[in-house]
Amino acid sequence: MKDIKNILITGIPGIGKTTLIKKLAEELKGHSPVGFYTEEIREGGVRKGFELLSLDGRKGILSHTEIKSPLRVGKYRVDVKRFEDFVDFIPF
Repeated sequence: MKDIKNILITGIPGIGKTTLIKKLAEELKGHSPVGFYTEEIREGGVRKGFELLSLDGRKGILSHTEIKSPLRVGKYRVDVKRFEDFVDFIPF
């Protein structure tokens, strides 16, 4: 059987994806898991974007309403270069 190296977790908002990733990372910390997840950026109770958090503690911005970028997903602007730089440090 081939070793699984990457897992992508998707689902509707509020289903528990981030909670699952955090629990898996904690349970597997002896195996040095790598990867990242996202969390909402809220300002004054309003969602303004999404933050990247790596399992080794680094942080970055994935998207935000105030990022200057021609690329967008819904109301959020996405800085693809910043995202690529962030994941380049993850040893997949």
